[in-house]
Amino acid sequence: MKKILLTLCVGLLTLAVQAQEHMTFKGVSMGCNITTFVSQLKAKGFTVNYEADKGVILEGDFAGKSNCKVYVLPTKQSKMVWKVAVKFPEQSSWYSIKSEYKSFKESYNNKYGKGRSYEYFSDPYYDGDGYELQALRLEKCTYMTIYETAEGNIMLIIGDDKSVAVHYEDKITTAIKKREEEQSVSSDI
Repeated sequence: MKKILLTLCVGLLTLAVQAQEHMTFKGVSMGCNITTFVSQLKAKGFTVNYEADKGVILEGDFAGKSNCKVYVLPTKQSKMVWKVAVKFPEQSSWYSIKSEYKSFKESYNNKYGKGRSYEYFSDPYYDGDGYELQALRLEKCTYMTIYETAEGNIMLIIGDDKSVAVHYEDKITTAIKKREEEQSVSSDI
């Protein structure tokens, strides 16, 4: 009887996991292998710039911006997409970077609700001191908003390379990635 109940519970858990939704990027589900994901992005006009075991870099248009770099990261063993990061073109001034960040933040807030924001400079820097780009380069500037969804997390950031980026992490495939990493470590020790 216990064996039947255990089998039933495992079956129900499997169905529940399968019923969960994957995060999408440009309408493409992140719950597939990297080859399928990349070919679907190519069909949407993206071009491949770099391809390796650790991921693929594409270039194309995203959210009304041209020449965006799209980084697609797969799990190590199953090669399922767990993360997609978009890097917008580099800006030349703090004002333009901050303006682009605020514009995207407003768009993401409208779609996903208010995210958790962390926006500050570390001493001796502050917004308006004229040294914001130096603070950014020295990692003394943090501008980041995190959106938690049922399918995964989205993080909007200002990077130290003077660009805005957005990262999409699928909840299901991130768990697969962690499990694969743990299994790899366990088999080595």
